[in-house]
Amino acid sequence: MFILGALFTSCEDSIDKDNPAIPYASIGGYNNSDDIAPDNLISKISFDNNTFIDAKNGVNTSSPTNVTFDSGIKGTAYKGSSSAFISYNDVSDKIKNLKSITQSMWIKTSQHTGGAQCIFMLPKTTDFWGNIFVLIEGSTDGKMLLKFHIQKDVTPAVTWAGQFIETGGTNKLEGMYDKWKHLVWSYDATTSTFALYVDGALVPLPDSITKRFTNDPAQGGLPLGNLANSNVSKFIIGGFQQHLGTPWSNPDGWMLKYTGLMDEFRMYDKALSSSEINALYKLEKDNR
Repeated sequence: MFILGALFTSCEDSIDKDNPAIPYASIGGYNNSDDIAPDNLISKISFDNNTFIDAKNGVNTSSPTNVTFDSGIKGTAYKGSSSAFISYNDVSDKIKNLKSITQSMWIKTSQHTGGAQCIFMLPKTTDFWGNIFVLIEGSTDGKMLLKFHIQKDVTPAVTWAGQFIETGGTNKLEGMYDKWKHLVWSYDATTSTFALYVDGALVPLPDSITKRFTNDPAQGGLPLGNLANSNVSKFIIGGFQQHLGTPWSNPDGWMLKYTGLMDEFRMYDKALSSSEINALYKLEKDNR
């Protein structure tokens, strides 16, 4: 038996050497999610190993409040609650100076019926609404109403400097609750266009939502062009800037912290293409 075991082990060793592991098939020409637009990836927070580290140093010096972790789409995930959020004290110039943007993340959350939960916000010390944010509004019909905010704070000022973009009315999203969903949105400064993707697929939205202008198009509005953030201070995941305290006022009653799960938070300084976003979805889903 000893001799047979040794021979069997020797055969196994030979098989392993002669047959190396078969590599994963590429998706969209990529083998790993980090292969997609690597030079434009300016923030990546994976929440792995129960940490809040930004692998790209887009935001640093985290101060978590009552945040816990759960199983994520890849490794561990941020687990929110009515009292949980993360504040980052240091924000890189790449984020402060965003002109175009793609922001992606996996979310798993349940329907709430009142107020608005903030997924993340890039604060502005001199404005109630901040620079950039994503909200989930309360819902009673099982459909998700998302609200986005982008900023063009320039001199001379444009009429529509702070812009709200929302999936309201017939544009509410179905099937978004109580399951992992890959959510991506982008703004392309070269075309002044907003886009939204769910699970790698472009969400069809009317021009009234996707086309962005500096002022009313009926009054000769010009394309919005480059974003321009201003007076950036800190960065927050899971809450509003008002949850950070001074210099902001106390949060209004409808300002809620995000209570769901979140994983693989990414930010790019360009608008990714549809094919890149589809590949990102498939690669992360495949744990790559």
